[in-house]
Amino acid sequence: MAAHILIVDDNELNLKLATHVLEKNGYRTSTALNGFEALELTQKEAPDMAILDVMMPDMDGYELCSRMRENPKLKHMPIIMLTALSSVDDRLQAFDAGADDFLSKPFIPAELLARVKVFLRHLEARGTKQEERFAYKLAVFSLRGGVGVSTLATNLAAGMTQLWGEESALIDMAFFNGQSALMFDLPMRNTWDDLAEISAEEIDAEVLEQVMLRHSSGTRVLAAPRSVINADMISEDKVVRVLDLLEKRYPYLVYDLPHDFSPTTLAALDRADKILLILAPELASVRSAGLALSVFKELGYANDKVELVLNWNFQSQGLPRGEIEAALKEKLSIVIPYVADSIVTAITMGKPPIITMPETPLGALLEDLTFRWSDPDQKMKRPKNPTEAWLRVAERMRKRAKSAS
Repeated sequence: MAAHILIVDDNELNLKLATHVLEKNGYRTSTALNGFEALELTQKEAPDMAILDVMMPDMDGYELCSRMRENPKLKHMPIIMLTALSSVDDRLQAFDAGADDFLSKPFIPAELLARVKVFLRHLEARGTKQEERFAYKLAVFSLRGGVGVSTLATNLAAGMTQLWGEESALIDMAFFNGQSALMFDLPMRNTWDDLAEISAEEIDAEVLEQVMLRHSSGTRVLAAPRSVINADMISEDKVVRVLDLLEKRYPYLVYDLPHDFSPTTLAALDRADKILLILAPELASVRSAGLALSVFKELGYANDKVELVLNWNFQSQGLPRGEIEAALKEKLSIVIPYVADSIVTAITMGKPPIITMPETPLGALLEDLTFRWSDPDQKMKRPKNPTEAWLRVAERMRKRAKSAS
Protein backbone atom coordinates (compact mmCIF):
# COMPACT_ATOMS: atom_id res chain seq x y z
CA MET A 1 0.00 0.00 0.00
CA ALA A 2 1.22 3.49 -0.83
CA ALA A 3 2.58 5.51 2.07
CA HIS A 4 0.12 8.06 3.49
CA ILE A 5 1.51 11.60 3.89
CA LEU A 6 -0.28 14.41 5.74
CA ILE A 7 0.44 17.94 4.43
CA VAL A 8 -0.48 20.92 6.61
CA ASP A 9 -0.32 24.49 5.26
CA ASP A 10 -2.70 27.47 5.46
CA ASN A 11 -1.83 28.35 1.83
CA GLU A 12 -3.98 26.32 -0.57
CA LEU A 13 -1.56 26.86 -3.47
CA ASN A 14 1.27 25.33 -1.45
CA LEU A 15 -0.99 22.40 -0.54
CA LYS A 16 -1.81 21.77 -4.19
CA LEU A 17 1.83 21.91 -5.25
CA ALA A 18 3.02 19.48 -2.57
CA THR A 19 0.05 17.18 -3.18
CA HIS A 20 0.70 17.13 -6.92
CA VAL A 21 4.40 16.29 -6.47
CA LEU A 22 3.74 13.45 -4.03
CA GLU A 23 0.67 11.90 -5.67
CA LYS A 24 2.42 11.98 -9.06
CA ASN A 25 5.07 9.74 -7.51
CA GLY A 26 2.61 7.25 -6.07
CA TYR A 27 2.06 8.51 -2.52
CA ARG A 28 -1.36 8.90 -0.90
CA THR A 29 -1.96 12.33 0.65
CA SER A 30 -4.36 14.13 2.93
CA THR A 31 -4.32 17.86 3.62
CA ALA A 32 -5.23 20.29 6.38
CA LEU A 33 -5.34 24.10 6.42
CA ASN A 34 -4.55 24.43 10.13
CA GLY A 35 -3.20 22.54 13.11
CA PHE A 36 -6.57 21.70 14.68
CA GLU A 37 -7.83 20.15 11.45
CA ALA A 38 -4.58 18.20 11.17
CA LEU A 39 -4.91 16.75 14.67
CA GLU A 40 -8.48 15.66 13.90
CA LEU A 41 -7.28 13.86 10.78
CA THR A 42 -4.57 12.01 12.71
CA GLN A 43 -7.18 10.75 15.19
CA LYS A 44 -9.08 9.15 12.30
CA GLU A 45 -5.99 7.69 10.62
CA ALA A 46 -2.36 7.94 11.67
CA PRO A 47 -0.32 8.98 8.62
CA ASP A 48 3.06 7.46 7.79
CA MET A 49 4.64 10.90 7.52
CA ALA A 50 3.78 14.59 7.97
CA ILE A 51 4.92 17.77 6.20
CA LEU A 52 4.14 20.86 8.29
CA ASP A 53 4.25 24.55 7.45
CA VAL A 54 5.59 26.66 10.31
CA MET A 55 3.77 29.98 9.82
CA MET A 56 0.08 29.23 10.43
CA PRO A 57 -2.54 31.15 12.45
CA ASP A 58 -3.91 29.90 15.80
CA MET A 59 -1.43 27.01 16.03
CA ASP A 60 1.97 27.25 14.35
CA GLY A 61 3.91 24.29 13.00
CA TYR A 62 6.13 24.05 16.08
CA GLU A 63 3.18 23.58 18.42
CA LEU A 64 1.51 21.16 16.01
CA CYS A 65 4.68 19.09 15.81
CA SER A 66 4.94 18.98 19.63
CA ARG A 67 1.31 17.89 19.96
CA MET A 68 1.80 15.16 17.38
CA ARG A 69 4.75 13.81 19.34
CA GLU A 70 2.50 13.50 22.41
CA ASN A 71 0.44 10.91 20.53
CA PRO A 72 2.08 7.47 20.96
CA LYS A 73 1.02 6.52 17.42
CA LEU A 74 2.84 9.56 15.99
CA LYS A 75 5.84 9.62 18.33
CA HIS A 76 8.22 8.13 15.76
CA MET A 77 6.51 9.30 12.56
CA PRO A 78 8.90 11.24 10.26
CA ILE A 79 8.09 14.98 10.25
CA ILE A 80 9.49 17.57 7.84
CA MET A 81 9.02 21.28 8.61
CA LEU A 82 8.51 23.71 5.71
CA THR A 83 9.22 27.38 6.35
CA ALA A 84 10.46 30.58 4.76
CA LEU A 85 12.46 31.19 7.95
CA SER A 86 16.02 29.91 7.81
CA SER A 87 17.96 31.13 10.87
CA VAL A 88 19.78 28.76 13.21
CA ASP A 89 17.24 29.55 15.94
CA ASP A 90 14.38 28.54 13.64
CA ARG A 91 16.10 25.24 12.86
CA LEU A 92 16.74 24.55 16.54
CA GLN A 93 13.13 25.35 17.42
CA ALA A 94 11.93 22.93 14.75
CA PHE A 95 14.19 20.18 16.06
CA ASP A 96 13.23 20.89 19.69
CA ALA A 97 9.58 20.51 18.71
CA GLY A 98 10.37 17.03 17.40
CA ALA A 99 10.92 17.56 13.67
CA ASP A 100 13.20 15.18 11.78
CA ASP A 101 14.15 17.55 8.97
CA PHE A 102 13.85 21.16 7.84
CA LEU A 103 13.19 22.40 4.30
CA SER A 104 13.20 26.06 3.27
CA LYS A 105 10.36 27.61 1.26
CA PRO A 106 9.83 27.97 -1.58
CA PHE A 107 10.84 24.31 -1.81
CA ILE A 108 12.22 22.58 -4.88
CA PRO A 109 9.83 19.70 -5.76
CA ALA A 110 12.68 17.29 -6.53
CA GLU A 111 14.31 18.00 -3.15
CA LEU A 112 11.05 17.51 -1.27
CA LEU A 113 10.51 14.21 -3.05
CA ALA A 114 14.06 13.06 -2.30
CA ARG A 115 13.64 13.82 1.42
CA VAL A 116 10.32 11.99 1.53
CA LYS A 117 11.79 8.90 -0.15
CA VAL A 118 14.62 8.71 2.37
CA PHE A 119 12.37 9.02 5.40
CA LEU A 120 9.91 6.41 4.15
CA ARG A 121 12.45 3.70 3.33
CA HIS A 122 11.93 2.08 6.71
CA LEU A 123 8.24 1.53 5.90
CA GLU A 124 9.14 -0.70 2.96
CA ALA A 125 11.51 -2.68 5.17
CA ARG A 126 8.79 -3.03 7.80
CA GLY A 127 6.43 -4.67 5.32
CA THR A 128 8.98 -7.01 3.76
CA LYS A 129 10.56 -9.99 5.47
CA GLN A 130 14.27 -9.29 5.45
CA GLU A 131 16.75 -11.99 4.55
CA GLU A 132 19.14 -12.42 7.47
CA ARG A 133 22.35 -10.59 6.74
CA PHE A 134 25.41 -9.60 8.70
CA ALA A 135 27.02 -6.21 8.45
CA TYR A 136 30.55 -5.39 7.41
CA LYS A 137 31.90 -3.52 10.42
CA LEU A 138 34.43 -0.66 10.48
CA ALA A 139 35.90 0.63 13.74
CA VAL A 140 37.53 4.08 13.65
CA PHE A 141 39.88 4.44 16.61
CA SER A 142 42.72 6.34 18.22
CA LEU A 143 44.10 6.57 21.75
CA ARG A 144 44.72 10.28 21.16
CA GLY A 145 41.93 12.80 20.68
CA GLY A 146 41.80 15.51 18.06
CA VAL A 147 43.06 13.40 15.17
CA GLY A 148 39.78 13.21 13.21
CA VAL A 149 38.19 9.96 14.38
CA SER A 150 34.61 11.28 14.39
CA THR A 151 35.07 13.20 11.13
CA LEU A 152 36.27 10.10 9.28
CA ALA A 153 33.63 7.86 10.88
CA THR A 154 30.82 10.26 9.95
CA ASN A 155 31.92 10.53 6.31
CA LEU A 156 32.46 6.77 5.98
CA ALA A 157 28.97 5.98 7.26
CA ALA A 158 27.40 8.50 4.88
CA GLY A 159 29.71 7.30 2.11
CA MET A 160 28.64 3.67 2.46
CA THR A 161 25.00 4.73 2.17
CA GLN A 162 25.68 6.77 -0.96
CA LEU A 163 28.05 4.26 -2.55
CA TRP A 164 25.94 1.14 -2.19
CA GLY A 165 22.44 2.66 -2.08
CA GLU A 166 21.41 1.10 1.24
CA GLU A 167 21.07 2.56 4.72
CA SER A 168 24.29 2.27 6.72
CA ALA A 169 24.61 3.03 10.41
CA LEU A 170 26.98 5.14 12.48
CA ILE A 171 27.26 3.97 16.08
CA ASP A 172 28.62 6.66 18.40
CA MET A 173 30.31 4.83 21.28
CA ALA A 174 32.05 7.85 22.80
CA PHE A 175 29.38 7.79 25.50
CA PHE A 176 30.66 10.76 27.51
CA ASN A 177 31.48 13.23 24.72
CA GLY A 178 30.34 11.86 21.36
CA GLN A 179 29.24 14.38 18.71
CA SER A 180 28.12 12.22 15.76
CA ALA A 181 24.56 13.57 15.75
CA LEU A 182 25.80 17.16 15.61
CA MET A 183 28.17 16.31 12.77
CA PHE A 184 25.07 15.31 10.78
CA ASP A 185 23.12 18.36 12.04
CA LEU A 186 20.61 15.98 13.63
CA PRO A 187 18.43 16.77 16.66
CA MET A 188 19.26 14.45 19.56
CA ARG A 189 15.64 13.43 19.99
CA ASN A 190 16.69 9.83 20.64
CA THR A 191 20.10 8.58 21.82
CA TRP A 192 21.74 5.79 23.80
CA ASP A 193 19.91 7.51 26.73
CA ASP A 194 16.76 5.66 25.67
CA LEU A 195 18.52 2.34 26.27
CA ALA A 196 20.23 3.25 29.54
CA GLU A 197 17.44 2.35 31.94
CA ILE A 198 16.21 -0.87 30.33
CA SER A 199 17.88 -4.25 30.55
CA ALA A 200 19.82 -5.79 27.69
CA GLU A 201 17.14 -8.49 27.36
CA GLU A 202 14.43 -5.86 26.77
CA ILE A 203 16.24 -4.34 23.78
CA ASP A 204 14.93 -5.66 20.47
CA ALA A 205 14.96 -4.65 16.82
CA GLU A 206 11.81 -2.55 17.17
CA VAL A 207 13.23 -0.59 20.10
CA LEU A 208 16.42 0.12 18.15
CA GLU A 209 14.45 1.22 15.09
CA GLN A 210 12.80 3.88 17.24
CA VAL A 211 16.06 5.03 18.82
CA MET A 212 18.13 5.32 15.63
CA LEU A 213 18.17 8.84 14.17
CA ARG A 214 17.57 9.17 10.43
CA HIS A 215 19.60 11.58 8.28
CA SER A 216 18.24 12.83 4.94
CA SER A 217 21.06 10.97 3.15
CA GLY A 218 19.59 7.68 4.37
CA THR A 219 22.30 7.15 6.99
CA ARG A 220 21.15 6.08 10.46
CA VAL A 221 22.82 7.26 13.65
CA LEU A 222 22.81 5.88 17.18
CA ALA A 223 23.78 9.05 18.99
CA ALA A 224 25.85 9.41 22.17
CA PRO A 225 23.87 10.01 25.36
CA ARG A 226 22.81 13.52 26.29
CA SER A 227 23.35 12.73 29.97
CA VAL A 228 26.69 11.82 31.52
CA ILE A 229 24.82 9.98 34.27
CA ASN A 230 23.06 7.77 31.72
CA ALA A 231 26.33 7.20 29.88
CA ASP A 232 27.61 5.41 32.98
CA MET A 233 24.66 3.00 32.78
CA ILE A 234 25.55 1.64 29.33
CA SER A 235 27.14 -1.68 30.18
CA GLU A 236 29.16 -4.09 28.07
CA ASP A 237 26.32 -6.62 27.87
CA LYS A 238 23.97 -3.87 26.66
CA VAL A 239 26.45 -2.80 23.96
CA VAL A 240 26.93 -6.40 22.82
CA ARG A 241 23.15 -6.85 22.59
CA VAL A 242 22.75 -3.66 20.52
CA LEU A 243 25.59 -4.50 18.15
CA ASP A 244 24.28 -8.06 17.68
CA LEU A 245 20.90 -6.69 16.60
CA LEU A 246 22.31 -3.96 14.36
CA GLU A 247 24.58 -6.42 12.55
CA LYS A 248 21.47 -8.18 11.23
CA ARG A 249 19.76 -4.95 10.14
CA TYR A 250 22.33 -2.88 8.21
CA PRO A 251 24.87 -3.80 5.51
CA TYR A 252 27.53 -1.54 7.06
CA LEU A 253 28.18 -0.45 10.64
CA VAL A 254 30.74 2.24 11.44
CA TYR A 255 31.85 2.48 15.07
CA ASP A 256 32.97 5.94 16.23
CA LEU A 257 35.06 4.90 19.23
CA PRO A 258 36.38 6.75 22.30
CA HIS A 259 40.09 7.07 23.05
CA ASP A 260 40.32 4.18 25.50
CA PHE A 261 40.28 0.41 25.91
CA SER A 262 37.15 0.22 28.05
CA PRO A 263 35.09 -3.00 27.95
CA THR A 264 32.53 -1.39 25.62
CA THR A 265 35.28 -0.20 23.26
CA LEU A 266 36.84 -3.66 23.22
CA ALA A 267 33.44 -5.19 22.43
CA ALA A 268 33.33 -3.15 19.21
CA LEU A 269 37.00 -3.68 18.33
CA ASP A 270 36.70 -7.45 18.76
CA ARG A 271 33.84 -7.77 16.29
CA ALA A 272 35.10 -5.23 13.74
CA ASP A 273 36.09 -6.56 10.32
CA LYS A 274 38.49 -3.63 9.87
CA ILE A 275 40.05 -1.26 12.41
CA LEU A 276 41.19 2.12 11.10
CA LEU A 277 43.82 3.35 13.54
CA ILE A 278 44.09 7.13 13.09
CA LEU A 279 47.17 9.19 13.96
CA ALA A 280 48.57 12.65 13.31
CA PRO A 281 52.19 13.49 12.36
CA GLU A 282 53.28 14.43 15.88
CA LEU A 283 55.17 12.56 18.57
CA ALA A 284 52.38 12.00 21.12
CA SER A 285 50.04 10.68 18.44
CA VAL A 286 52.67 8.30 17.07
CA ARG A 287 53.37 7.04 20.57
CA SER A 288 49.64 6.47 21.18
CA ALA A 289 49.39 4.55 17.90
CA GLY A 290 52.30 2.37 18.97
CA LEU A 291 50.58 1.58 22.27
CA ALA A 292 47.38 0.69 20.44
CA LEU A 293 49.24 -1.62 18.04
CA SER A 294 50.85 -3.42 20.96
CA VAL A 295 47.42 -4.00 22.57
CA PHE A 296 46.01 -5.27 19.26
CA LYS A 297 48.90 -7.74 19.08
CA GLU A 298 48.20 -8.95 22.62
CA LEU A 299 44.53 -9.39 21.69
CA GLY A 300 45.55 -11.59 18.77
CA TYR A 301 44.11 -9.40 16.01
CA ALA A 302 45.23 -10.39 12.52
CA ASN A 303 47.63 -7.97 10.83
CA ASP A 304 45.24 -7.32 7.95
CA LYS A 305 42.48 -6.32 10.39
CA VAL A 306 44.24 -3.04 11.22
CA GLU A 307 45.12 -0.21 8.85
CA LEU A 308 47.18 2.81 9.87
CA VAL A 309 45.72 6.08 8.60
CA LEU A 310 47.80 9.27 8.90
CA ASN A 311 45.64 12.38 9.06
CA TRP A 312 47.76 15.45 8.32
CA ASN A 313 45.55 17.61 10.50
CA PHE A 314 47.75 20.69 10.97
CA GLN A 315 49.39 23.09 8.58
CA SER A 316 52.90 23.21 10.05
CA GLN A 317 55.51 20.64 9.18
CA GLY A 318 55.05 17.32 10.97
CA LEU A 319 57.10 14.18 11.40
CA PRO A 320 58.15 12.69 8.04
CA ARG A 321 56.23 9.64 6.91
CA GLY A 322 59.37 7.49 6.85
CA GLU A 323 60.20 8.30 10.48
CA ILE A 324 56.65 7.46 11.58
CA GLU A 325 56.77 4.11 9.78
CA ALA A 326 60.19 3.35 11.25
CA ALA A 327 58.99 4.16 14.77
CA LEU A 328 55.89 1.99 14.46
CA LYS A 329 57.58 -0.74 12.38
CA GLU A 330 54.44 -0.63 10.23
CA LYS A 331 53.53 0.88 6.87
CA LEU A 332 50.97 3.67 6.67
CA SER A 333 48.07 2.61 4.45
CA ILE A 334 46.67 6.06 3.75
CA VAL A 335 47.76 9.67 4.23
CA ILE A 336 44.88 12.17 4.32
CA PRO A 337 46.17 15.61 3.26
CA TYR A 338 45.67 18.86 5.17
CA VAL A 339 42.23 20.31 4.32
CA ALA A 340 41.42 22.24 7.48
CA ASP A 341 39.15 24.93 6.02
CA SER A 342 36.76 22.48 4.35
CA ILE A 343 36.63 20.18 7.37
CA VAL A 344 36.08 22.98 9.91
CA THR A 345 33.22 24.37 7.83
CA ALA A 346 31.68 20.91 7.46
CA ILE A 347 31.88 20.22 11.20
CA THR A 348 30.47 23.65 12.09
CA MET A 349 27.51 23.28 9.73
CA GLY A 350 26.93 19.57 10.31
CA LYS A 351 27.34 18.76 6.61
CA PRO A 352 29.77 15.90 5.82
CA PRO A 353 31.88 16.77 2.72
CA ILE A 354 31.21 13.37 1.17
CA ILE A 355 27.55 14.41 0.89
CA THR A 356 27.79 18.13 0.13
CA MET A 357 30.91 18.31 -2.05
CA PRO A 358 31.51 14.93 -3.74
CA GLU A 359 32.97 16.57 -6.87
CA THR A 360 35.77 18.33 -4.94
CA PRO A 361 39.19 16.70 -4.34
CA LEU A 362 38.25 16.14 -0.67
CA GLY A 363 34.89 14.60 -1.56
CA ALA A 364 36.52 12.38 -4.20
CA LEU A 365 39.16 11.21 -1.71
CA LEU A 366 36.51 10.33 0.87
CA GLU A 367 34.48 8.41 -1.73
CA ASP A 368 37.57 6.49 -2.83
CA LEU A 369 38.41 5.66 0.79
CA THR A 370 34.84 4.49 1.35
CA PHE A 371 35.20 2.09 -1.59
CA ARG A 372 38.61 0.95 -0.34
CA TRP A 373 37.16 0.01 3.05
CA SER A 374 33.96 -1.58 1.74
CA ASP A 375 33.20 -5.29 2.07
CA PRO A 376 35.81 -7.04 -0.14
CA ASP A 377 33.18 -9.40 -1.59
CA GLN A 378 30.89 -6.52 -2.55
CA LYS A 379 33.71 -4.59 -4.21
CA MET A 380 34.31 -7.46 -6.63
CA LYS A 381 30.91 -7.09 -8.34
CA ARG A 382 29.36 -4.26 -10.31
CA PRO A 383 26.03 -3.32 -8.68
CA LYS A 384 22.88 -4.10 -10.66
CA ASN A 385 21.86 -0.45 -10.29
CA PRO A 386 25.06 1.51 -9.58
CA THR A 387 24.70 4.74 -7.64
CA GLU A 388 26.14 8.07 -8.78
CA ALA A 389 28.82 7.71 -6.11
CA TRP A 390 29.79 4.24 -7.37
CA LEU A 391 29.99 5.53 -10.95
CA ARG A 392 32.26 8.41 -9.87
CA VAL A 393 34.58 6.02 -8.04
CA ALA A 394 34.66 3.61 -11.01
CA GLU A 395 35.51 6.43 -13.42
CA ARG A 396 38.40 7.63 -11.25
CA MET A 397 39.72 4.07 -11.01
CA ARG A 398 39.53 3.73 -14.78
CA LYS A 399 41.45 6.97 -15.31
CA ARG A 400 44.15 5.97 -12.82
CA ALA A 401 44.54 2.57 -14.48
CA LYS A 402 44.79 4.22 -17.91
CA SER A 403 47.43 6.72 -16.79
CA ALA A 404 49.46 3.96 -15.15
CA SER A 405 49.53 1.83 -18.31
